[in-house]
Amino acid sequence: MLKTPRKLKKMLILPCMCSITFYLGSQMMTYTEAAFIHETKVEATLSTAIIFPKTVDTLKEQAEQHKQYIGHEYGEMKAKLKVTSIEEIEQAIVVWQQGREKIASEKEALQKVYTLIETPYNQIQEELKVNKSESIQQVSSYVNEGFHSIKEKRDYVDKEASLPAIDEQIQALQQLLKDETVKKQNEIEEQKKAEEQKKVEEQKKAEEQKKAEEQKKAEEQKKVEEQKKLEEQKK
Repeated sequence: MLKTPRKLKKMLILPCMCSITFYLGSQMMTYTEAAFIHETKVEATLSTAIIFPKTVDTLKEQAEQHKQYIGHEYGEMKAKLKVTSIEEIEQAIVVWQQGREKIASEKEALQKVYTLIETPYNQIQEELKVNKSESIQQVSSYVNEGFHSIKEKRDYVDKEASLPAIDEQIQALQQLLKDETVKKQNEIEEQKKAEEQKKVEEQKKAEEQKKAEEQKKAEEQKKVEEQKKLEEQKK
């Protein structure tokens, strides 16, 4: 049996190893990127070795979408604060209660995005204490930028669309509705009393007028009788 020369063996082994390495690497990258692109469940702990710039960009885009949605929803809610009737107050309460649920859900989603970038960020900070290689510096650069970008969005939303502040506004609207309802009821009762009083006065006036007419008629009748009596006496 012919033996394969050592030089030829080396030439065969090296390409095979490269092919296997490339295959494993491509499989790892494809799986990780697909997990983020399709927003499937991602483990909380990510290895700094497999967090890619595209992954960070995807998280930043998601954070921006959540921020924009919350900002739009909160703007719609504030536009409903100009109320001039009980019906508008009731509508505003419904809008604020529904908006509160939507914002709370979006904030929770934004917090999850923040957690996904915070984990590798913290890992890199620890890694930098013992490893200052060029590769880790490169990873640190885009992860740090992504982390602070997402953190800024989360902090902005927490400040501008605070859930406690929203709850206070809902309570204020509910109190306003209660006050306006009582006020409206009082106005209705006062109007009812005024109408009843008006009816009483009109009835009293009608009775007085009737009495006056009867009295006038009686006086006229009396005059007629007296006149008739005088004429009879003259005869």
